[in-house]
Amino acid sequence: MLENHRTRLNSALAKLDGALERLARAALTLAPWPILYGMSIAVTAWVFIHPSRHAQLDTNKLTEVERRWMAGGAVAAIVGVALAYFLVMLARRVRTRSWDFVGTVGRLNRALIPLLALPFVAALKLPNIEKDSPKSTIFFVALAALATGAGAYAWGRRARLSPGLDDVDDASELDGAPARKGRALATVARWLPPLALLAMWTGYTLFFSRLAITNHRALHTRTPDLGYYDNIFYQTIHGRPLGCSWLKAGYHGSAHFDPILILLSPLYLIYPRAEFLLILQSAWLGAGVVPVYLLARDKLAHRGKALLLAAVWAIYPALHGANMYEFHSLALISPLVVWLLYFYETGRDRLYWVTLAVLLLCREDVSLLMCFIGLYAIFDRRSVGRSRLGWVTIATSLVYFVIVKLFFMTSAGIIMSGKDAYSFAYYYEELMPNRSGLGGMLVSLLTNPVFALKVLLEEPKIIFLLQLFVPLCFLPFLAKPGRWMLAYGLLFCLLASRDAVFSIHFQYSSILFPIAFVLTPIALKRIEGSGPTAYYGLDGRRLSRALLAAMVVAAALMSWKFGGLVENASFRGGFSRVARNLTPDQEATYAWVRQQVEAIPKSAIVGATSKMGPHVSNRKEAYFYPGDRAATVQYVLLDEGELKGKDLERHNAAVKRGELEELSRLKKMALFKRVKPPSKAQPPAPAASDEPPTGDPPPELRKLDRKGGGAPPAPSTTAEQDEDPPPGP
Repeated sequence: MLENHRTRLNSALAKLDGALERLARAALTLAPWPILYGMSIAVTAWVFIHPSRHAQLDTNKLTEVERRWMAGGAVAAIVGVALAYFLVMLARRVRTRSWDFVGTVGRLNRALIPLLALPFVAALKLPNIEKDSPKSTIFFVALAALATGAGAYAWGRRARLSPGLDDVDDASELDGAPARKGRALATVARWLPPLALLAMWTGYTLFFSRLAITNHRALHTRTPDLGYYDNIFYQTIHGRPLGCSWLKAGYHGSAHFDPILILLSPLYLIYPRAEFLLILQSAWLGAGVVPVYLLARDKLAHRGKALLLAAVWAIYPALHGANMYEFHSLALISPLVVWLLYFYETGRDRLYWVTLAVLLLCREDVSLLMCFIGLYAIFDRRSVGRSRLGWVTIATSLVYFVIVKLFFMTSAGIIMSGKDAYSFAYYYEELMPNRSGLGGMLVSLLTNPVFALKVLLEEPKIIFLLQLFVPLCFLPFLAKPGRWMLAYGLLFCLLASRDAVFSIHFQYSSILFPIAFVLTPIALKRIEGSGPTAYYGLDGRRLSRALLAAMVVAAALMSWKFGGLVENASFRGGFSRVARNLTPDQEATYAWVRQQVEAIPKSAIVGATSKMGPHVSNRKEAYFYPGDRAATVQYVLLDEGELKGKDLERHNAAVKRGELEELSRLKKMALFKRVKPPSKAQPPAPAASDEPPTGDPPPELRKLDRKGGGAPPAPSTTAEQDEDPPPGP
């Protein structure tokens, strides 16, 4: 009998030990999560409640009182989270009449994972973090997106995400009250996406049109490139297609060939000033939400997901940068590339060829990008017809490129050369020693691949890639074989020596991000049915939804810190910060500029410095002042702060000799009228530059210390202190 009691006692003790061990293991596994959640809430609340103390938090120089308050807040938040856990368990006990401690806490822990994103969002509130440490900014964004995605995966169920937008299109099988409800939901589902897209497009257009015009009226735009394109539109509607008095040969074909401007030029008659181009570009780029939505809906068969991807397009930082850097024909390709690939993916070949033709008209080098899209079609094994379409695309693009170079541009060279052309060799001067052309680049790549790899992996280029692909969670690289289409843009941008080419604040990223948006829904669809996903024990549909949630958070945070919708320390339109509102001084300055422009006869020949150029470019003859045509100008509108060295000496000498009469002045800005022909004794005009008219900063600023991200220092917003680019070629 005693032995039986001892046996039962040992068995009970063993069970107790096992229960205590399981409880300890569960506590060690589950208990830290509520503590982390409480700390996340406390830290985030403190940061948002004390905006004036962000700098001290960044340097860890809080007072002892503040540290005690933070510690107390953390304890209170942890207790509050623990109380919430207890109340949930108590409610479950009442409902199920059983205590399921481990299961309930586990479910709560998984459901609250997105709370871990809060401290990283709070870290982004630190002053100027996006400018001082873009790497840290992107890292915090990635961690916040990761936490959100993990939480979304934990929330996910194998059932469909939302029965509201995609499961009620056909209410014919319903009857009675359910039928009426089904028809109402079907009506909402049918009209909500187009209304949402219209709201996105309209909102984007209005916001960036206003922002671009404000920036223009703050005199932050330049002749390169807004003045060039404004003059091209003016010349085109007056019978000189693609003419431009600012450029060599008086023709844009000395730099680029973009006949799409001829097709768009009749619209210029609505409002023949540079502001029209800024509105046109904003509306054109904002329209990209439509093809992004259509393609995503086709691939993901879900309108809600498609709308989210369209919203990501509207808040995408690189799109904002391209939009706000003057006006460029290359930026116009962004929505067209998405349309082209939408028509390809849906098998609408006729519309594909029409869109391809329009894309080729945007700029001569777009044909090289189209070759890589043709390569994608060749690798696409869905049908034999796709491969044939790819070969024809490549052949058409190459033939077009050769014809344009031989017959429509002033130089047949790929990177241009000759006295009537602007060479692009300096874009790749590190790989083209002595501007040795493409041959020199190939020699560098073949004989010194380690150096080429070093050029590819420079820090500002890595940051550029992160700014492009973190908002999309790097999903485009998972879309086989479509990721081949990224090759051209990656090589074009990453092999460059010119900082602007690998910056999201210029138009060059337009050859990359539209393709990335096309590949994103393709990658999400591939993940849903991926074998490797199942191999690792993951549910493909839940993972796809989690990645979409992470992408929305990443895009929103990246837009906050690097985009144009919210003012931040990083966003620029090209080389300079964007003016969001005009100060009283800027309003008075712009009013003076408009008054002087209106005082100049429309038929007069005008010379202007770079800032003034976009305000007088809507005329037949406008030239850089001073320049090789300075002797022919009848009026001169200038900012003397832009004149340097010998240019300033030439101008002062002309005024002193009585050749120019000052009509009006505001600080360093003045309007002059020529009253005497120029003296033959004046020094010769400087030779025109061989570099393309792109509004670059002075040569000494081109090679910058790229440790800080590779971006040129933003000029001051005051007219007197601006460091302007040189006045064109």
